[in-house]
Amino acid sequence: MRYIDYRLLLCLTLLSVCFSCGSSRNFSKKRTDVGRVLSESDQRKFDYFFLEADRMKNLGKQDAAFDLLQQAAAIDTSSAVVKYNLANYYLHLKKPQLAYDCLKEAAEKSPDNYWYNVMAANLAQNLGDAEQAISLIRRMIEYNPNKPELNYMLAEVYAQKGDFQQAIDAYNQLEQSMGVVEPIILQKVKLYKALKQDDKAFAEVQRLIDAHPKDITYLILLGDLYLDSNRDEDAWKVYQHAGEIEPDNAYLMVSKANYYNKKGDKEAYQKQILDALLSKNLDVETKQKILTGFLSELLQKKENLDQADSMFSALLEMHPQEEELHKLYADVLWIRQKKNDAIAQMQIAVDLAPVRLEYWQQLIGAILDQKKYDDAIVAGEKALSYLPDEAVLYIYLGSSYMMKKEYDKAVATLRTGLKHTNPENRALISDLYGQIGDTYYQAQQPDSAYAAFDKALEYNPGNIGVLNNYSYYLALQKKDLSKAERMSGDAVKQEPDNPTYLDTYAWVFFQQGNYTLAKIYLKSALDKGGNESAALLEHYGDVLFMTGDVDGALEYWNDALEKGSDSKMLPQKIKDKKYYEE
Repeated sequence: MRYIDYRLLLCLTLLSVCFSCGSSRNFSKKRTDVGRVLSESDQRKFDYFFLEADRMKNLGKQDAAFDLLQQAAAIDTSSAVVKYNLANYYLHLKKPQLAYDCLKEAAEKSPDNYWYNVMAANLAQNLGDAEQAISLIRRMIEYNPNKPELNYMLAEVYAQKGDFQQAIDAYNQLEQSMGVVEPIILQKVKLYKALKQDDKAFAEVQRLIDAHPKDITYLILLGDLYLDSNRDEDAWKVYQHAGEIEPDNAYLMVSKANYYNKKGDKEAYQKQILDALLSKNLDVETKQKILTGFLSELLQKKENLDQADSMFSALLEMHPQEEELHKLYADVLWIRQKKNDAIAQMQIAVDLAPVRLEYWQQLIGAILDQKKYDDAIVAGEKALSYLPDEAVLYIYLGSSYMMKKEYDKAVATLRTGLKHTNPENRALISDLYGQIGDTYYQAQQPDSAYAAFDKALEYNPGNIGVLNNYSYYLALQKKDLSKAERMSGDAVKQEPDNPTYLDTYAWVFFQQGNYTLAKIYLKSALDKGGNESAALLEHYGDVLFMTGDVDGALEYWNDALEKGSDSKMLPQKIKDKKYYEE
């Protein structure tokens, strides 16, 4: 999608430039625009509408300009200049097909007009009409033999179409006027690799080496290509040669690390990675990419991440002010369940970059996970001192107050967040009201909670968290169970594999006395990861009891107890072998 957007933007930009720079000049009685011959009366009308459109555009009255252009087009249906300028507006209106239709007509009427044709070709490529794009570009090459960039466009279209040899031929044509140029060579290398013509890919890189004998970048590239093609010994010889020229090149170290990794020499692999990370000739961003790749491979292979400590220690000693490194280390520590150390690294990261919202969110979320609510409040208030208009931070701070049972402060904080929320951000407003609802419910004010939930759903009817919590609270109170069933069902439709939402749906059926459906959905929730939830295990025990399976109920109640359930009635259920409501 990024490629398509770029093409549309390019078309739009160039069309706008051309329209603003010479639209009135392009039309005259002697215009090159090959429209139909008009009567003198129609000609005057056409001139008026077209020139008035240009005037309206320059005044910023785009709607009026568009209407006037359409009236001009109605008078002269074959005018290329009008079609071209109408295409500009259709692109602004996000109607690329209509723009394309206009540009094709303009290009056919004026085959020698460079801009009409280049824009039509770009839009043809963007919309997947490769054959038309190729036809237009080839025609432009005939009219403009001194514009080498047209061969680049042609190669792009052929490559997109999958006709790699034709793309290579176009690049070869381009090279005749430009010589040995790295971007062209690298494109040809990719195409030869796609054609599985590795020797030709190697030969292209060798051309770069010959042209730049003192630059080992291309030697490293050749070695990497050899390694990728399983010509490991050839790769090693090239790396050795590159090392003789520039032994401290960090990129060479990474390539050699990949060689050692492929050979299974972990010690040599890690040494080369560490050497690259400690290199003074490598920027921090590249080091982070190298380290991320190294860590990803360890995770993929399920290897111990402890070895990363020495790497981070050395890196952070060299680059103590790089917040991205502290954040990455925090991620690794969190994965390794070293959560307090992770929080400490995130604290450093936010101190170094206090206006990075995502850092504060990660820090406060981690602190809340550890149930350190006072620390979360301190962090939340500090975050808001830097970012007072970031409404999402009020949710974090409000949640922290709620977890500490300071409900009035929680609600006040969340309502302050509403004042800092863009009225158009309905999803965030809904989340804030949803959190207010949760807070009121925890404060044992269910009516206020339900009013807040209703408000949340006014702003975002599909707010899945609100749909789930609202229906669960109604189920707990055995209130308006048909509404609870509908809302919970909507949540399950959105995420049918979410065990929490399945549990809520099941509990609504349980409270309705429909134990058969409750059992079905609870079993589904257990099968989809809910077997680690003490509450869900207890619920399944409850439904088993209600369906006459007392032994099964006891088994799941005991499992819930072992999982750390905080249910007040669970021990009594187990002792008496009987279901009790909370």
